[in-house]
Amino acid sequence: MSELNPGSSQGVPDAADEKRRLLGQEGGVVPRTIAVTVLGLMWLATSPFCFSQTRQTRDRQLEEALANITLLKRVVNEQDRRIADLEKRVETLHNQFIQQVTGGDIPWLSPSAWGRVKAGMSRTQVEQILGPPTSVDSVLTYQTLVYKAYVPGAGALTGTVLIESDRVSELSPPEF
Repeated sequence: MSELNPGSSQGVPDAADEKRRLLGQEGGVVPRTIAVTVLGLMWLATSPFCFSQTRQTRDRQLEEALANITLLKRVVNEQDRRIADLEKRVETLHNQFIQQVTGGDIPWLSPSAWGRVKAGMSRTQVEQILGPPTSVDSVLTYQTLVYKAYVPGAGALTGTVLIESDRVSELSPPEF
């Protein structure tokens, strides 16, 4: 039995004795309650129920992430398609503008014409594609065909073709 308070009468525990027993002295209720609570929390933390919730949460998050990735891929593909369409439209509008400004009789003002000129072509082939140059600079066996024009709104456009021994060796199209 517990030690009695000297002020208590006839071996009956007083309030101080009861308080000491509840607060953990003499094997009281509080330490046992704490121990049971800690053991319960440890069991809950290591139980399959707790792990399955975590696994389910991760699986759901993974599914959401995969859905977001799929959506982003679709958006990127759509943006790529739209950009390609816009680039084609800009080139078409640019060509229409050049034809309006020049009356359509200057073939070298077309980016597609420059795309057809390849290394190794003869000067005659180049002139069939681009038309006659605005000037020619010659040094020994080298010729530089210069294509230059002022286009309102675009400024000066200049392109050159370097011819060596009657063959294209270098090409510098204008920056359209």
